[in-house]
Formats: sequence, C-alpha cells, structure tokens
Amino acid sequence: MSVRFFGVVRSWVDKFFEIEKNDRIKLVNLAITFFFIIGSYSILRSLKASIFLGFVGREYQPLAKIIALAMLFPVMFLYSKVVDKVRRYQVVLIAFIFYAIVCLIFAGIFMHPIYGVRNTMTSPYRLVGWMFEFFMDFYQALIVSGFWSFVTSISTPNFANKTYGMIVAASRIGGIVSTMLGVALLNNTFLEGWMSISLIAFSGALLLLCAAFFLYRIVKKIPRNELHGYEAAYVASAQKEQSKEKTGVFEGLRLMITEPYVMGLFGMVCSFEIINIIFDYKMEVLMSIETHNNVAAMSRFMMIYTGTFQALSFFLAFFGTTAFLRYVGIRFGIFVMPLTMLGLGFVLFSYPSLSTVFVVLVISRALNYGFNNPIREVLYIPTIKDIQFKSKSWIDSFGRTISKSSGSAINLMAAFQSIGLQTVFMFVFITSVSSIWLVIAYMMGRKYVKTVENNEVIGINDNSNNL
Repeated sequence: MSVRFFGVVRSWVDKFFEIEKNDRIKLVNLAITFFFIIGSYSILRSLKASIFLGFVGREYQPLAKIIALAMLFPVMFLYSKVVDKVRRYQVVLIAFIFYAIVCLIFAGIFMHPIYGVRNTMTSPYRLVGWMFEFFMDFYQALIVSGFWSFVTSISTPNFANKTYGMIVAASRIGGIVSTMLGVALLNNTFLEGWMSISLIAFSGALLLLCAAFFLYRIVKKIPRNELHGYEAAYVASAQKEQSKEKTGVFEGLRLMITEPYVMGLFGMVCSFEIINIIFDYKMEVLMSIETHNNVAAMSRFMMIYTGTFQALSFFLAFFGTTAFLRYVGIRFGIFVMPLTMLGLGFVLFSYPSLSTVFVVLVISRALNYGFNNPIREVLYIPTIKDIQFKSKSWIDSFGRTISKSSGSAINLMAAFQSIGLQTVFMFVFITSVSSIWLVIAYMMGRKYVKTVENNEVIGINDNSNNL
C-alpha cells in the first residue's frame, strides 16, 4: 500500500513540475533539507532576541550589530579558505555540523545556574548573551546562504523557475512546526523556563544534523554529471579551477566590488536589511517593555511572531512564487519587494504601536522569505562558483551586517530626536532606500534576462559587462 502511494506521489510530482527523475530527487531532498534548516533557524532565531535582551539589555542591541561588523572579516576569511579546499557540498556539510556542535554547547550553558537562563541579572558583562547574538548573526550567511549556494550551483534556470517556490514552501512548514513545538515547550507547566529554552537549543542542533543527512543523500543518489546546473557557468568555473589560478580568500569580496551585477545583488540585500532592522528594533523595544524583559515571555512572543510569518510565507511560496516565476518571470518579480516595503513604512509610522509593527514585520518577512529570497537566488544561477559561494557569502554576511549596523546607527540617531522628528526622519530614510532599490531591481532584471538568453556567464573574462 505504502509503495503504491509513494509511486502515485512521484508520478504526480513529475507530471505537475514536468521534471525528470533526477530533478525530482533533487527537488524532494532539497525541500526536506531546507525544511530542517528553517525549522532550526526559526526556533534559534526566536531565542536570539530574548537571550540578548534578557542577558545583556535592550540598550546594547544597536551596539551589537556594529561590533558584528568587526567580526565579519576573520569569519569570512576562514569560510573562503574552506571553499578553496573542499567540494561544494562539503562546504555546506562542514557549516551544518559546526553549527550543530556549537548549538549543543549553548544548550548546555543555558542550563547553568550562573551563566544560563536562571540568572535573571541583566548586564553588558554577560558574555554568553553576546556570543549567542554573534553566533546567530552568521547563521544566515553560513547556513542558509551556504545551502542556497549549493542549490544554485546544481540548478538550471528552468529547474529554478519550476521548483524554487516549492523548496521554500517546504521550508516554511518546517518553521511553522518547529515554532509550534517551541511554544508548546515554553507553555509546558511541567518544565521550568530555563529547561524549555535549553531543549529548544538542543532541538535546533538535531534539526541541523538531519539537514546534513538529506543534503548528503543528493550527492550520493544523483550522478555527478547531473549536478552541473547552468552548464555554461559550470564549464567556466571548471576551466578556472583547472588553470590553477589562485583566486585568494578575498576573491568573493573583489568580485562583489568589481562586478556591477554582483554589486547589484549586494544592494538588494542591503536595501531590505537596512529597512528591516529599523522595524525589528522598534518591535524588540516595545516587546521588552511589554514583557518586563522576561526571557521566557519574550521567547514565547518571538515564537508566535516567527510561526505567523512562516505560515504566511508558506502560502506565498506555495501559491504565488512558483506560478509567478513560471508565467511572469524574474524581471517583474523583483519589483514586488521594494514597493511593498515602501507601503509598509508608511503604515508603521502612521500608526506606531506593538500590534502595528507586529503586522508590518510579519508581512515584510513573509514576503521576503516566501517570495523575494527565491527570486533573488535565481539571479545567482548564471554566475561562476566564486560568485555563488564566495561572493554570496560576503553579500549575505557583509551586506547584512553592514546594513544592520547602518540601520542601528539610524536607530541611535533617531533615539535623540523628538517623536515627531523620529517619524519624519525614519519615513524619509525608508522612502529613499526603497527608491534606490527600485532602480537596482530594474537593472538586475534586465541583465539577468540578457545573460541567460545569450547563454553567457557572469564573473569570468570580460563577460560581465555593465548592468
């Protein structure tokens, strides 16, 4: 019975997506892998804000974003070294396993009576709070970004248009399920708050190990010649490696600065993060006040918030992204996010309250994860390996970190102004960033379509001309 059922499911998937057997294997295993990644990220990210606010204090949150910028260079130096030494899938597996081990260490520390959650004293000298904040700051760049680097390196534009929405939709289910379990643990009357938080961190580690297993299955089940993705980019990258040209650990940063297309990707990431950190900080301050800075209460609020935007992003990815990519295309899809952020900024600063910022952030994050991210990942397909792995990691780490630092600086500047001036200042800033984002989106969409139509590659020789 079960064999017959799975046979029917496989037949339906092949017919619905119009894909071959190996592409179906890729789709299913990538979807399951991302399910576990986002399941882990959702519950760990929910702890990030509450741990820092409860351990260190909300007044140090903008400073933490600025300090993270200084930590970026040694982290990316090590990551680039790993990319040069091992194969594509091994880069991702190493990151998964490393984060799982560190997460298990944090799970043990959170149980400690002095260094853990049971200590309710808030102090800038509580290093565990700072360390967990920085640990989670690089999760997006090393885990999520690393996964997408691998996906784009084995995907064709046709495969991406048909399946990226479904991969993202599966991941959102992981986020919904994990946050529901997190809320259940925090509401369990038989468990102390500190024990629930430690179990949540432990669960995050286990989910990452599951993600590593299913990613490894892709490499073992699919022939190597079927893992090339965009063939022109694969050939260009292979030729570059065979020539034994030493690119160096800062090659990704060099390409990001010198290639207009890659700088455009950097600009898209920065635009969202700068606006989003302003929204985020506003919600975290209001949440801290509302919950009296209680770690368990803040964790519960963040779990509910995360589960809500994961649910909305699931519907966007499942019913909107795939259809949009297949029938409308990238060129128009990348305009959706900057236009939405412009509208949300107007709503938030017209009606500033915890409930309003909650709704605004749910919509912005759901749209970003369910629609904007898969569209942006498609833009990496016609690029060489150094861009897909090295530049992408710099964009997702440096781009996010510097934009969060910039947004935090804006938050600090606004804090010294009157309420009326804050509103005007923030709205003008968000409007300016969104307008620049729209210009970048137009140029990126045009360049992508032209590159794919001409079967060109971005990032090698003189092929990546101006946008």
